[in-house]
Amino acid sequence: MKTIAIIESCDTKHREAAYMKELIEKEGLKGLVIDVATGPSQSYSFDVSREEVVASTGITWKDLEPKTKGEKIDYMKNAVAQYVKKLYDEGKIDGVLSIGGLQNTVMATNAMRQLPIGFPKVMATTIASGNKTFDPVVGEKDVVVIPAICDFTGLNLVTRQVIANATACCIGMVKLAGHVLKKGDKPVVGVTLMGISNTGACAAIDELERCGIECLGFHATGVGGPTMEQMAEDGLIDGILDLTVHEITEEYYHSGFSYGENVVHRLRKSVKAKVPLVISVGGIDFVDFAPGEFPPRMEERKYMMHNASMAHIKLLPDEAAEITKGFRDRLKDIDYPVKVLLPTDGMRHNTREGEELYWPEVDQIIIDEIKKIDNPNLTFITIPGNLDTEEWGIQAAHYMIDELKEKGVIDDTITYK
Repeated sequence: MKTIAIIESCDTKHREAAYMKELIEKEGLKGLVIDVATGPSQSYSFDVSREEVVASTGITWKDLEPKTKGEKIDYMKNAVAQYVKKLYDEGKIDGVLSIGGLQNTVMATNAMRQLPIGFPKVMATTIASGNKTFDPVVGEKDVVVIPAICDFTGLNLVTRQVIANATACCIGMVKLAGHVLKKGDKPVVGVTLMGISNTGACAAIDELERCGIECLGFHATGVGGPTMEQMAEDGLIDGILDLTVHEITEEYYHSGFSYGENVVHRLRKSVKAKVPLVISVGGIDFVDFAPGEFPPRMEERKYMMHNASMAHIKLLPDEAAEITKGFRDRLKDIDYPVKVLLPTDGMRHNTREGEELYWPEVDQIIIDEIKKIDNPNLTFITIPGNLDTEEWGIQAAHYMIDELKEKGVIDDTITYK
């Protein structure tokens, strides 16, 4: 019988846990309630006690009791992740479900993120609201997040329906889909893109696909890039055409629309795995902020409104070198052959002469700083034109194909147009 693990703090959420289990078992599946409560109150309606979860790590609950609330939550977060991963490895669960506030969300989604892409994971949470990022909830995995609307303080007309919807979502995936992602026979290349590099990137994808390569597009706005890095580390991607590295620029500000905490993994996990890599500088020349959150010195800057709530803001000449440092530091540590593609006429659209973000001085500072990197593993290649053009994207694809041939990933008889 297929089993859905239900991760809940069964001191305060035992009624919700029992309701989820009831809904699951009405559909002919098994519900396995795992208690992650850390408070002093008694727990109810669980199948796996918090004591058992903690014992699986080699200590007893009594060892944990003297710790602070924060220390207990942090320990339980890792303990339940380890416990759930073991259940998955042993083939004992087919999906994971949880509902709750911040504490339960942190613990449950940490466990969900240990499981592979494609495995059903559903989290109904109170923190899916307001001006919050998805990073702490989904990380680089495919956790389905459902806004709770109301706080979970028992079963009422709102929470009953939200819980039923979340449970049905997980049941549906377990019954009808829920297959762990596996590579097919084709070689797979990850390509990073945004709206600002879409024309060039899509042309590159079309060319790669024409040559029999399967392409995965990753939106370089906080989560896409790190997700690609994780998939590369997991062996699901054979090569990376990293045309758009915009979120690394936002790392300097630790804010902005495209910033995410997981940007720390960009150009690190895939590089550590030595995945064949061709990289460029798409979007490294600007930042994106909402009105009211603009950086200082706006009177000196060139910018354009991307839409009613977001502006694209060109870097200033005096800050271009400093902000490029995060990208430069990553490149200097690469320890296997990598090609770096540099455009001559802009790193995104709207950057050619007469367009809103045309500022060749800034572009040249960034390129000059990148070329200063002292790393014999890097080959710098200049491609004339703007990165966001079909011609440029097709040439970039050819360099990716050459790289895959050199690494023996694809047949060296593949030809271009």
